[in-house]
Amino acid sequence: MVVVMAVVFGVSGCTTAAGVPSPGQMPDGMSFAGLWYSDQFEHMYLHQEGDRVEGVYAYGTGGKISGEVRGNLLVFDWEEPGSRDQVRRTMRGKGYLQLVADGDGYNLVGEWGYNEDHRGAGPWTADFIRSPENEDPRTLDEIRRIH
Repeated sequence: MVVVMAVVFGVSGCTTAAGVPSPGQMPDGMSFAGLWYSDQFEHMYLHQEGDRVEGVYAYGTGGKISGEVRGNLLVFDWEEPGSRDQVRRTMRGKGYLQLVADGDGYNLVGEWGYNEDHRGAGPWTADFIRSPENEDPRTLDEIRRIH
């Protein structure tokens, strides 16, 4: 994974003012849509229509992603709703993911941050598991039922 990150950041070169890498070319036949597994955020179900991506992830009580695709780069907002029962406040932030080919598969490599920061809180990586299916969850309630 370290080699993949080094290649991604080395190839992407310059960054935008927000600290997000420049987009590269999307691998042929790929999109962000599908089921991904992240060591940091567990199962992620992403749905893509045009250059918009919406999704949910299973970590904790679940979270939402909403963003825009530029080449192989997804720049997104994330939110984990609070819970009175668990005495947990709502958390929000931003992040980015780059879709890269890695040997026989595809990975997402990026970072996340709190509030208006796209970086600084930690890495966000994921491995492609499969293409999207009609039954895939689209809401927090749906992902909570299966995870």
